[in-house]
Amino acid sequence: MNFSARGAIVSIVSACAVAGIHGGIDSAPAAANPVGQPLSCVPAIGTSQLIPPLPGLFLPLPSIRGMSEFDDLAPAPADLTFPPSIDFRDNTQGFNSYVEVVLQRGSLFVRPRNSNATWRRVNTPDCLDGNIVATSVDSNMLVAVDRNGWIYSLDNLLSGPLLWNWTHSYGGPIWLWPGSTIPQDAAAAPTSNKWALSHRMSSSFVDAEGNTHPLTAGLVQIVSLTGDGSRITYQDPWLPADLSYEIGGPQQGRFISESLSTSGSMTVVMNRYGDMYTRKYDLDFAGANHIPGRYTWLPQGAKPEGPSQLAERVDTQYAAISLPAEDWQQQPKVPGEITSRLSIHDTGPAVEDRELTVEGRENGRTGYWHKDVRAQAWQFTATDRPLEQPLLTGNSSVDQSRSALAPESQLSYRGALPAGWTLSLDNFDWAQTKHQATVTAPTGRTYPVELYTADELRLLPRGPGLDDTPRGLEGALDLRGAQPWLDGNAELDDLIKTQFGGQQIFEVKVEATTSQLVISPGGITLQRV
Repeated sequence: MNFSARGAIVSIVSACAVAGIHGGIDSAPAAANPVGQPLSCVPAIGTSQLIPPLPGLFLPLPSIRGMSEFDDLAPAPADLTFPPSIDFRDNTQGFNSYVEVVLQRGSLFVRPRNSNATWRRVNTPDCLDGNIVATSVDSNMLVAVDRNGWIYSLDNLLSGPLLWNWTHSYGGPIWLWPGSTIPQDAAAAPTSNKWALSHRMSSSFVDAEGNTHPLTAGLVQIVSLTGDGSRITYQDPWLPADLSYEIGGPQQGRFISESLSTSGSMTVVMNRYGDMYTRKYDLDFAGANHIPGRYTWLPQGAKPEGPSQLAERVDTQYAAISLPAEDWQQQPKVPGEITSRLSIHDTGPAVEDRELTVEGRENGRTGYWHKDVRAQAWQFTATDRPLEQPLLTGNSSVDQSRSALAPESQLSYRGALPAGWTLSLDNFDWAQTKHQATVTAPTGRTYPVELYTADELRLLPRGPGLDDTPRGLEGALDLRGAQPWLDGNAELDDLIKTQFGGQQIFEVKVEATTSQLVISPGGITLQRV
Protein backbone atom coordinates (compact mmCIF):
# COMPACT_ATOMS: atom_id res chain seq x y z
CA MET A 1 0.00 0.00 0.00
CA ASN A 2 1.17 3.54 -0.68
CA PHE A 3 2.94 5.17 2.25
CA SER A 4 1.80 8.70 1.35
CA ALA A 5 -1.22 10.57 2.73
CA ARG A 6 -1.20 8.71 6.01
CA GLY A 7 -1.86 11.44 8.56
CA ALA A 8 -3.52 8.98 10.93
CA ILE A 9 -0.38 6.90 11.35
CA VAL A 10 1.25 9.43 13.65
CA SER A 11 -1.08 8.67 16.55
CA ILE A 12 -0.71 4.92 15.97
CA VAL A 13 3.06 5.20 15.96
CA SER A 14 2.98 7.24 19.18
CA ALA A 15 0.77 4.68 20.84
CA CYS A 16 3.20 1.92 19.86
CA ALA A 17 6.09 3.84 21.44
CA VAL A 18 4.16 4.43 24.65
CA ALA A 19 3.28 0.73 24.79
CA GLY A 20 6.99 -0.09 24.89
CA ILE A 21 7.59 -1.42 21.37
CA HIS A 22 11.33 -1.15 20.78
CA GLY A 23 13.99 -2.31 18.36
CA GLY A 24 17.25 -4.20 18.36
CA ILE A 25 18.64 -7.44 16.93
CA ASP A 26 18.48 -10.18 19.54
CA SER A 27 21.98 -11.46 20.31
CA ALA A 28 20.75 -14.57 22.13
CA PRO A 29 21.89 -18.00 20.86
CA ALA A 30 20.19 -19.24 17.72
CA ALA A 31 17.04 -21.26 18.32
CA ALA A 32 15.10 -23.77 16.26
CA ASN A 33 12.52 -22.21 13.96
CA PRO A 34 8.97 -23.13 15.01
CA VAL A 35 6.81 -23.76 11.95
CA GLY A 36 4.06 -21.60 13.43
CA GLN A 37 6.00 -18.38 13.97
CA PRO A 38 8.98 -16.42 12.62
CA LEU A 39 12.41 -16.69 14.21
CA SER A 40 12.46 -14.96 17.58
CA CYS A 41 15.84 -13.25 17.13
CA VAL A 42 14.54 -11.16 14.21
CA PRO A 43 12.83 -8.13 15.79
CA ALA A 44 9.37 -6.77 15.13
CA ILE A 45 10.82 -3.26 15.21
CA GLY A 46 14.42 -2.95 14.08
CA THR A 47 17.24 -0.78 15.32
CA SER A 48 17.24 1.51 12.28
CA GLN A 49 13.50 2.15 11.98
CA LEU A 50 13.32 5.88 12.57
CA ILE A 51 9.53 5.81 12.80
CA PRO A 52 8.33 2.43 14.09
CA PRO A 53 6.49 0.36 13.00
CA LEU A 54 6.83 1.59 9.41
CA PRO A 55 10.00 0.45 7.61
CA GLY A 56 11.28 2.96 5.10
CA LEU A 57 8.61 5.63 5.56
CA PHE A 58 10.99 8.29 4.29
CA LEU A 59 12.50 6.94 1.09
CA PRO A 60 15.37 6.69 0.56
CA LEU A 61 17.36 7.71 3.63
CA PRO A 62 20.79 9.25 2.98
CA SER A 63 23.78 7.10 3.86
CA ILE A 64 25.77 8.13 6.91
CA ARG A 65 29.28 7.54 5.50
CA GLY A 66 28.53 6.47 1.94
CA MET A 67 30.35 3.57 0.30
CA SER A 68 32.90 3.31 3.09
CA GLU A 69 30.18 1.69 5.22
CA PHE A 70 30.63 -1.51 3.19
CA ASP A 71 34.16 -1.81 4.60
CA ASP A 72 32.67 -2.43 8.06
CA LEU A 73 31.02 -5.66 6.86
CA ALA A 74 32.90 -8.94 7.21
CA PRO A 75 34.45 -10.24 3.96
CA ALA A 76 32.88 -13.35 2.41
CA PRO A 77 34.66 -16.65 3.15
CA ALA A 78 37.53 -17.23 0.75
CA ASP A 79 36.13 -20.56 -0.47
CA LEU A 80 32.94 -19.00 -1.85
CA THR A 81 32.69 -18.26 -5.58
CA PHE A 82 30.59 -15.34 -6.84
CA PRO A 83 29.41 -14.52 -10.36
CA PRO A 84 31.39 -11.76 -12.10
CA SER A 85 28.18 -9.76 -12.66
CA ILE A 86 24.65 -9.78 -11.28
CA ASP A 87 22.26 -9.73 -14.23
CA PHE A 88 19.07 -11.19 -12.74
CA ARG A 89 16.66 -10.43 -9.95
CA ASP A 90 15.55 -13.87 -8.81
CA ASN A 91 15.50 -15.89 -5.59
CA THR A 92 19.27 -16.36 -5.37
CA GLN A 93 20.56 -12.93 -6.41
CA GLY A 94 19.36 -9.40 -7.08
CA PHE A 95 20.21 -5.73 -7.28
CA ASN A 96 19.01 -2.17 -7.10
CA SER A 97 20.77 0.98 -8.31
CA TYR A 98 23.01 0.98 -5.21
CA VAL A 99 23.86 -2.59 -4.25
CA GLU A 100 23.90 -6.15 -5.56
CA VAL A 101 23.13 -9.19 -3.44
CA VAL A 102 23.88 -12.92 -3.66
CA LEU A 103 22.56 -15.74 -1.48
CA GLN A 104 25.22 -18.34 -0.60
CA ARG A 105 25.03 -21.08 2.07
CA GLY A 106 22.02 -19.49 3.67
CA SER A 107 23.69 -16.08 4.11
CA LEU A 108 23.49 -12.83 2.15
CA PHE A 109 26.56 -11.19 0.59
CA VAL A 110 26.70 -7.72 -0.95
CA ARG A 111 28.88 -5.25 -2.78
CA PRO A 112 28.21 -1.85 -4.41
CA ARG A 113 26.40 -2.17 -7.73
CA ASN A 114 28.56 -2.74 -10.83
CA SER A 115 31.80 -2.72 -8.85
CA ASN A 116 34.70 -5.12 -8.48
CA ALA A 117 34.65 -4.62 -4.73
CA THR A 118 35.00 -7.40 -2.18
CA TRP A 119 31.88 -9.39 -1.47
CA ARG A 120 30.86 -8.93 2.17
CA ARG A 121 28.40 -10.62 4.52
CA VAL A 122 25.23 -8.73 5.45
CA ASN A 123 24.81 -8.22 9.19
CA THR A 124 21.91 -10.59 9.91
CA PRO A 125 20.29 -11.81 13.16
CA ASP A 126 22.13 -14.92 14.37
CA CYS A 127 19.26 -17.38 14.05
CA LEU A 128 18.50 -16.25 10.47
CA ASP A 129 22.05 -16.03 9.17
CA GLY A 130 22.82 -19.36 7.49
CA ASN A 131 19.14 -20.31 7.35
CA ILE A 132 17.92 -18.19 4.44
CA VAL A 133 16.65 -20.36 1.58
CA ALA A 134 15.52 -17.64 -0.85
CA THR A 135 15.62 -13.89 -1.30
CA SER A 136 14.28 -11.11 -3.50
CA VAL A 137 15.51 -7.53 -3.89
CA ASP A 138 13.76 -4.49 -5.34
CA SER A 139 14.46 -0.82 -4.87
CA ASN A 140 14.80 0.05 -1.16
CA MET A 141 13.98 -3.37 0.26
CA LEU A 142 15.05 -7.00 0.40
CA VAL A 143 13.00 -9.98 1.54
CA ALA A 144 14.58 -13.17 2.91
CA VAL A 145 12.63 -16.39 3.43
CA ASP A 146 13.48 -19.26 5.78
CA ARG A 147 12.79 -22.96 5.24
CA ASN A 148 9.25 -22.61 6.60
CA GLY A 149 8.40 -19.73 4.28
CA TRP A 150 8.51 -16.92 6.88
CA ILE A 151 9.17 -13.45 5.49
CA TYR A 152 11.94 -11.23 6.90
CA SER A 153 12.40 -7.71 5.52
CA LEU A 154 15.64 -5.77 5.21
CA ASP A 155 14.88 -2.16 4.36
CA ASN A 156 16.82 1.06 3.66
CA LEU A 157 18.70 -0.88 0.96
CA LEU A 158 19.30 2.29 -1.06
CA SER A 159 21.26 3.62 1.91
CA GLY A 160 24.54 2.46 3.39
CA PRO A 161 24.71 -0.69 5.54
CA LEU A 162 24.65 1.34 8.78
CA LEU A 163 20.95 2.03 8.19
CA TRP A 164 19.92 -1.44 7.01
CA ASN A 165 17.15 -2.74 9.19
CA TRP A 166 15.74 -6.23 9.78
CA THR A 167 12.14 -6.90 10.84
CA HIS A 168 9.81 -9.92 10.83
CA SER A 169 6.64 -7.78 10.88
CA TYR A 170 4.55 -8.03 7.72
CA GLY A 171 0.84 -7.53 7.17
CA GLY A 172 -1.94 -5.20 8.29
CA PRO A 173 -2.55 -3.10 10.14
CA ILE A 174 0.39 -1.01 8.87
CA TRP A 175 3.16 -3.62 9.24
CA LEU A 176 2.04 -4.56 12.78
CA TRP A 177 1.01 -8.15 12.01
CA PRO A 178 3.48 -10.49 13.76
CA GLY A 179 4.87 -12.15 10.67
CA SER A 180 3.65 -13.69 7.44
CA THR A 181 4.72 -16.44 5.04
CA ILE A 182 4.91 -16.67 1.27
CA PRO A 183 2.26 -19.03 -0.20
CA GLN A 184 2.76 -22.73 0.45
CA ASP A 185 3.37 -23.46 -3.24
CA ALA A 186 6.22 -20.93 -3.37
CA ALA A 187 7.61 -22.04 0.01
CA ALA A 188 7.82 -25.65 -1.21
CA ALA A 189 10.19 -24.57 -4.02
CA PRO A 190 11.51 -21.19 -2.82
CA THR A 191 14.07 -20.63 -5.60
CA SER A 192 11.90 -21.68 -8.54
CA ASN A 193 11.14 -18.09 -9.69
CA LYS A 194 7.52 -18.33 -8.55
CA TRP A 195 7.58 -15.36 -6.16
CA ALA A 196 9.26 -11.95 -6.03
CA LEU A 197 9.32 -8.69 -4.11
CA SER A 198 8.09 -5.45 -5.67
CA HIS A 199 8.90 -2.08 -4.10
CA ARG A 200 7.49 0.81 -6.12
CA MET A 201 9.27 4.14 -5.71
CA SER A 202 8.37 5.60 -9.10
CA SER A 203 7.52 9.24 -9.75
CA SER A 204 4.59 8.62 -12.13
CA PHE A 205 2.49 6.08 -14.02
CA VAL A 206 0.14 6.11 -17.00
CA ASP A 207 -3.38 4.70 -16.59
CA ALA A 208 -5.38 2.68 -19.09
CA GLU A 209 -6.77 5.83 -20.73
CA GLY A 210 -3.34 7.41 -21.20
CA ASN A 211 -3.48 9.87 -18.30
CA THR A 212 -0.19 10.41 -16.45
CA HIS A 213 -0.42 10.49 -12.65
CA PRO A 214 2.22 11.66 -10.15
CA LEU A 215 3.36 9.31 -7.39
CA THR A 216 5.00 10.47 -4.20
CA ALA A 217 5.95 7.44 -2.12
CA GLY A 218 6.57 3.72 -2.11
CA LEU A 219 4.40 0.64 -2.28
CA VAL A 220 5.57 -2.84 -1.21
CA GLN A 221 4.09 -6.16 -2.28
CA ILE A 222 5.18 -9.77 -2.68
CA VAL A 223 3.72 -11.41 -5.78
CA SER A 224 3.50 -15.22 -6.06
CA LEU A 225 2.26 -17.93 -8.39
CA THR A 226 -0.01 -20.44 -6.68
CA GLY A 227 -1.82 -23.64 -7.59
CA ASP A 228 -1.12 -24.70 -11.16
CA GLY A 229 0.46 -21.33 -11.93
CA SER A 230 -2.74 -19.66 -13.13
CA ARG A 231 -3.42 -17.84 -9.81
CA ILE A 232 -1.31 -14.83 -8.79
CA THR A 233 -1.50 -13.61 -5.20
CA TYR A 234 -0.08 -10.41 -3.80
CA GLN A 235 0.79 -9.64 -0.19
CA ASP A 236 0.93 -6.01 0.88
CA PRO A 237 2.28 -5.28 4.40
CA TRP A 238 -0.60 -2.87 4.98
CA LEU A 239 -3.21 -5.56 4.20
CA PRO A 240 -4.44 -8.59 6.18
CA ALA A 241 -1.94 -11.47 6.08
CA ASP A 242 -4.45 -13.86 4.53
CA LEU A 243 -3.42 -14.48 0.87
CA SER A 244 -6.85 -13.24 -0.20
CA TYR A 245 -5.76 -10.63 -2.77
CA GLU A 246 -4.98 -11.66 -6.34
CA ILE A 247 -3.92 -10.22 -9.66
CA GLY A 248 -6.21 -11.82 -12.21
CA GLY A 249 -3.93 -13.62 -14.66
CA PRO A 250 -3.75 -13.37 -18.48
CA GLN A 251 -6.28 -15.14 -20.71
CA GLN A 252 -9.09 -14.54 -18.18
CA GLY A 253 -7.07 -16.28 -15.48
CA ARG A 254 -6.40 -19.43 -17.52
CA PHE A 255 -2.78 -18.73 -18.54
CA ILE A 256 -0.51 -21.17 -16.68
CA SER A 257 2.70 -19.39 -15.74
CA GLU A 258 5.97 -21.23 -15.32
CA SER A 259 7.80 -18.30 -13.72
CA LEU A 260 7.23 -14.76 -12.49
CA SER A 261 9.12 -11.60 -11.68
CA THR A 262 7.96 -8.20 -10.49
CA SER A 263 9.47 -4.76 -9.92
CA GLY A 264 7.89 -1.44 -8.99
CA SER A 265 4.32 -2.74 -9.45
CA MET A 266 4.95 -4.20 -12.90
CA THR A 267 4.74 -8.00 -13.06
CA VAL A 268 5.91 -10.32 -15.83
CA VAL A 269 4.81 -13.94 -16.21
CA MET A 270 5.91 -16.62 -18.70
CA ASN A 271 4.50 -20.02 -19.62
CA ARG A 272 6.45 -23.15 -20.58
CA TYR A 273 6.29 -22.13 -24.24
CA GLY A 274 8.05 -18.80 -23.67
CA ASP A 275 4.95 -16.61 -24.05
CA MET A 276 5.16 -13.57 -21.78
CA TYR A 277 2.77 -10.96 -20.43
CA THR A 278 3.39 -7.84 -18.34
CA ARG A 279 0.97 -5.82 -16.25
CA LYS A 280 1.08 -2.72 -14.02
CA TYR A 281 -0.96 -3.68 -10.97
CA ASP A 282 -1.10 -3.14 -7.24
CA LEU A 283 -3.74 -2.14 -4.70
CA ASP A 284 -3.51 1.53 -5.69
CA PHE A 285 -3.61 0.95 -9.44
CA ALA A 286 -6.52 -1.50 -9.11
CA GLY A 287 -8.83 1.19 -7.76
CA ALA A 288 -9.53 0.02 -4.22
CA ASN A 289 -7.29 2.30 -2.16
CA HIS A 290 -9.18 5.57 -1.86
CA ILE A 291 -6.78 7.00 0.74
CA PRO A 292 -4.12 8.24 -1.74
CA GLY A 293 -6.06 7.74 -4.98
CA ARG A 294 -9.10 9.28 -6.67
CA TYR A 295 -10.66 6.99 -9.28
CA THR A 296 -13.39 6.98 -11.86
CA TRP A 297 -15.03 4.27 -13.94
CA LEU A 298 -16.68 6.96 -16.07
CA PRO A 299 -15.32 8.91 -19.06
CA GLN A 300 -13.77 12.16 -17.82
CA GLY A 301 -12.65 13.85 -21.02
CA ALA A 302 -9.42 15.77 -21.31
CA LYS A 303 -8.18 16.90 -17.91
CA PRO A 304 -4.68 18.07 -16.92
CA GLU A 305 -2.23 16.07 -14.84
CA GLY A 306 -2.08 17.10 -11.19
CA PRO A 307 1.13 18.71 -9.89
CA SER A 308 1.27 16.15 -7.07
CA GLN A 309 -0.50 13.02 -5.89
CA LEU A 310 -2.16 14.96 -3.07
CA ALA A 311 -3.39 17.71 -5.40
CA GLU A 312 -4.82 15.11 -7.76
CA ARG A 313 -6.56 13.38 -4.85
CA VAL A 314 -8.41 16.46 -3.59
CA ASP A 315 -8.87 18.65 -6.67
CA THR A 316 -11.34 17.42 -9.29
CA GLN A 317 -9.98 19.76 -11.97
CA TYR A 318 -7.18 17.20 -12.40
CA ALA A 319 -7.64 13.80 -14.06
CA ALA A 320 -8.61 10.96 -11.75
CA ILE A 321 -7.16 7.49 -12.24
CA SER A 322 -9.23 5.90 -15.01
CA LEU A 323 -10.58 2.43 -14.35
CA PRO A 324 -10.60 -0.45 -15.09
CA ALA A 325 -6.86 -0.88 -14.51
CA GLU A 326 -4.67 -1.47 -17.54
CA ASP A 327 -4.84 -5.08 -18.70
CA TRP A 328 -2.02 -7.53 -19.40
CA GLN A 329 0.23 -6.64 -22.33
CA GLN A 330 1.57 -9.54 -24.39
CA GLN A 331 5.31 -9.26 -25.04
CA PRO A 332 7.08 -10.31 -28.26
CA LYS A 333 8.58 -13.78 -28.08
CA VAL A 334 12.31 -14.17 -27.71
CA PRO A 335 13.86 -15.15 -31.10
CA GLY A 336 16.05 -17.85 -29.63
CA GLU A 337 16.51 -20.46 -26.92
CA ILE A 338 15.49 -19.50 -23.39
CA THR A 339 14.95 -20.95 -19.93
CA SER A 340 12.23 -20.07 -17.44
CA ARG A 341 14.61 -17.79 -15.54
CA LEU A 342 13.38 -14.25 -16.12
CA SER A 343 13.43 -10.97 -14.27
CA ILE A 344 12.29 -7.38 -14.56
CA HIS A 345 13.97 -4.28 -13.14
CA ASP A 346 13.54 -0.52 -13.19
CA THR A 347 15.53 1.69 -15.56
CA GLY A 348 14.01 5.11 -14.87
CA PRO A 349 11.62 7.16 -12.73
CA ALA A 350 8.29 6.09 -14.27
CA VAL A 351 6.51 2.78 -13.66
CA GLU A 352 6.76 2.15 -17.40
CA ASP A 353 10.58 2.35 -17.26
CA ARG A 354 11.27 -1.37 -16.97
CA GLU A 355 13.60 -3.87 -18.65
CA LEU A 356 12.97 -7.60 -19.12
CA THR A 357 15.77 -10.15 -18.87
CA VAL A 358 15.48 -13.84 -19.83
CA GLU A 359 18.24 -16.44 -19.52
CA GLY A 360 19.02 -18.21 -22.77
CA ARG A 361 21.37 -19.07 -25.59
CA GLU A 362 22.18 -17.80 -29.07
CA ASN A 363 24.42 -19.52 -31.61
CA GLY A 364 25.70 -21.87 -28.95
CA ARG A 365 26.71 -19.12 -26.49
CA THR A 366 24.93 -18.73 -23.17
CA GLY A 367 23.83 -15.43 -21.70
CA TYR A 368 20.60 -13.47 -21.50
CA TRP A 369 18.04 -11.82 -23.75
CA HIS A 370 16.85 -8.37 -22.74
CA LYS A 371 14.69 -5.47 -23.91
CA ASP A 372 12.80 -2.44 -22.68
CA VAL A 373 9.25 -3.47 -21.79
CA ARG A 374 7.92 -1.11 -24.51
CA ALA A 375 10.31 -2.32 -27.23
CA GLN A 376 9.54 -4.93 -29.86
CA ALA A 377 13.04 -6.30 -30.47
CA TRP A 378 15.11 -8.44 -28.09
CA GLN A 379 18.89 -8.17 -27.80
CA PHE A 380 21.31 -10.84 -26.60
CA THR A 381 24.26 -10.45 -24.26
CA ALA A 382 26.65 -13.39 -24.01
CA THR A 383 28.12 -14.30 -20.63
CA ASP A 384 29.30 -17.86 -21.40
CA ARG A 385 28.26 -18.89 -17.89
CA PRO A 386 26.36 -22.14 -17.27
CA LEU A 387 22.58 -21.85 -17.51
CA GLU A 388 20.84 -21.92 -14.14
CA GLN A 389 17.67 -23.47 -15.55
CA PRO A 390 17.01 -26.04 -18.31
CA LEU A 391 16.10 -24.75 -21.75
CA LEU A 392 12.38 -24.66 -22.51
CA THR A 393 11.70 -27.47 -24.94
CA GLY A 394 8.37 -26.04 -26.09
CA ASN A 395 9.60 -22.52 -26.87
CA SER A 396 9.20 -21.30 -30.43
CA SER A 397 8.40 -18.11 -32.31
CA VAL A 398 4.77 -19.25 -32.61
CA ASP A 399 2.23 -17.63 -30.28
CA GLN A 400 1.28 -20.39 -27.84
CA SER A 401 -0.30 -18.19 -25.21
CA ARG A 402 -3.55 -20.16 -25.47
CA SER A 403 -1.92 -23.59 -25.35
CA ALA A 404 -2.54 -25.78 -22.28
CA LEU A 405 -4.82 -23.31 -20.50
CA ALA A 406 -6.27 -23.93 -17.05
CA PRO A 407 -9.98 -24.86 -16.92
CA GLU A 408 -12.54 -22.08 -17.01
CA SER A 409 -14.22 -21.00 -13.82
CA GLN A 410 -17.33 -23.09 -13.15
CA LEU A 411 -19.18 -20.16 -11.54
CA SER A 412 -22.00 -18.78 -13.69
CA TYR A 413 -24.79 -16.51 -12.47
CA ARG A 414 -28.23 -15.34 -13.71
CA GLY A 415 -30.68 -12.82 -12.31
CA ALA A 416 -33.44 -10.35 -13.01
CA LEU A 417 -32.99 -6.71 -13.99
CA PRO A 418 -35.90 -4.23 -13.87
CA ALA A 419 -38.61 -4.23 -16.53
CA GLY A 420 -38.33 -7.93 -17.31
CA TRP A 421 -34.70 -7.89 -18.39
CA THR A 422 -32.09 -10.40 -17.15
CA LEU A 423 -28.33 -10.24 -16.59
CA SER A 424 -26.02 -13.25 -16.84
CA LEU A 425 -22.31 -13.88 -16.30
CA ASP A 426 -20.69 -17.11 -17.44
CA ASN A 427 -17.43 -18.55 -16.08
CA PHE A 428 -17.06 -15.74 -13.54
CA ASP A 429 -13.54 -15.34 -12.10
CA TRP A 430 -13.73 -12.76 -9.31
CA ALA A 431 -10.02 -11.84 -9.62
CA GLN A 432 -10.41 -10.62 -13.19
CA THR A 433 -10.89 -6.91 -13.83
CA LYS A 434 -13.24 -7.39 -16.80
CA HIS A 435 -16.09 -9.91 -17.06
CA GLN A 436 -18.06 -10.63 -20.20
CA ALA A 437 -21.79 -10.43 -19.44
CA THR A 438 -25.09 -10.60 -21.30
CA VAL A 439 -28.31 -8.65 -20.84
CA THR A 440 -31.42 -10.28 -22.28
CA ALA A 441 -34.51 -8.28 -23.24
CA PRO A 442 -38.09 -9.45 -22.54
CA THR A 443 -38.21 -10.14 -26.28
CA GLY A 444 -35.41 -12.68 -25.88
CA ARG A 445 -32.82 -10.62 -27.72
CA THR A 446 -29.37 -10.67 -26.11
CA TYR A 447 -26.82 -7.85 -25.82
CA PRO A 448 -23.13 -8.29 -24.90
CA VAL A 449 -21.96 -5.99 -22.08
CA GLU A 450 -19.11 -5.92 -19.52
CA LEU A 451 -18.91 -5.90 -15.74
CA TYR A 452 -15.76 -4.35 -14.27
CA THR A 453 -14.66 -5.17 -10.72
CA ALA A 454 -11.83 -4.48 -8.28
CA ASP A 455 -11.35 -6.10 -4.88
CA GLU A 456 -12.34 -3.78 -2.04
CA LEU A 457 -9.93 -2.59 0.64
CA ARG A 458 -10.28 -4.87 3.67
CA LEU A 459 -9.01 -4.52 7.23
CA LEU A 460 -9.92 -8.00 8.48
CA PRO A 461 -8.63 -11.37 7.19
CA ARG A 462 -10.76 -13.57 4.97
CA GLY A 463 -10.29 -16.76 3.02
CA PRO A 464 -8.89 -16.85 -0.52
CA GLY A 465 -11.21 -16.97 -3.51
CA LEU A 466 -14.99 -17.10 -3.18
CA ASP A 467 -16.84 -18.94 -0.42
CA ASP A 468 -19.99 -18.39 1.65
CA THR A 469 -18.65 -15.12 3.10
CA PRO A 470 -19.42 -12.18 0.77
CA ARG A 471 -16.38 -10.68 -0.94
CA GLY A 472 -16.83 -6.96 -1.58
CA LEU A 473 -16.00 -5.70 -5.06
CA GLU A 474 -16.21 -2.21 -6.54
CA GLY A 475 -16.86 -1.70 -10.19
CA ALA A 476 -19.14 -0.68 -13.02
CA LEU A 477 -21.59 -2.19 -15.48
CA ASP A 478 -20.57 -1.01 -18.95
CA LEU A 479 -23.41 -1.18 -21.49
CA ARG A 480 -21.57 0.54 -24.33
CA GLY A 481 -20.54 -2.75 -25.95
CA ALA A 482 -24.18 -3.38 -26.88
CA GLN A 483 -24.28 -0.06 -28.81
CA PRO A 484 -27.57 1.26 -27.38
CA TRP A 485 -27.34 4.34 -29.61
CA LEU A 486 -28.06 2.33 -32.79
CA ASP A 487 -31.56 2.63 -34.26
CA GLY A 488 -32.25 -1.08 -33.90
CA ASN A 489 -31.39 -1.08 -30.18
CA ALA A 490 -34.15 1.21 -28.96
CA GLU A 491 -35.30 -1.24 -26.28
CA LEU A 492 -31.85 -1.24 -24.66
CA ASP A 493 -31.63 2.53 -24.91
CA ASP A 494 -34.98 2.76 -23.15
CA LEU A 495 -33.76 0.46 -20.35
CA ILE A 496 -30.72 2.69 -19.82
CA LYS A 497 -32.83 5.85 -19.71
CA THR A 498 -35.53 4.50 -17.41
CA GLN A 499 -33.56 2.23 -15.08
CA PHE A 500 -29.94 3.43 -15.18
CA GLY A 501 -30.43 7.19 -15.20
CA GLY A 502 -29.25 7.45 -18.78
CA GLN A 503 -25.77 6.23 -17.86
CA GLN A 504 -24.18 3.77 -20.25
CA ILE A 505 -21.56 3.08 -17.56
CA PHE A 506 -23.22 2.47 -14.20
CA GLU A 507 -21.02 2.36 -11.08
CA VAL A 508 -21.85 -0.55 -8.76
CA LYS A 509 -20.78 -2.52 -5.73
CA VAL A 510 -20.87 -6.32 -5.78
CA GLU A 511 -21.09 -8.77 -2.88
CA ALA A 512 -19.85 -12.08 -4.31
CA THR A 513 -20.19 -15.61 -2.92
CA THR A 514 -20.14 -19.03 -4.54
CA SER A 515 -23.95 -19.01 -4.56
CA GLN A 516 -24.87 -15.49 -5.66
CA LEU A 517 -23.82 -11.99 -6.71
CA VAL A 518 -25.64 -9.06 -5.13
CA ILE A 519 -25.25 -5.86 -7.15
CA SER A 520 -26.10 -2.44 -5.74
CA PRO A 521 -27.60 0.06 -6.16
CA GLY A 522 -30.77 -1.61 -7.33
CA GLY A 523 -30.67 -4.75 -5.23
CA ILE A 524 -29.93 -6.94 -8.25
CA THR A 525 -29.32 -10.55 -7.19
CA LEU A 526 -27.80 -13.07 -9.57
CA GLN A 527 -28.07 -16.70 -8.49
CA ARG A 528 -25.52 -19.33 -9.39
CA VAL A 529 -26.67 -21.64 -12.18
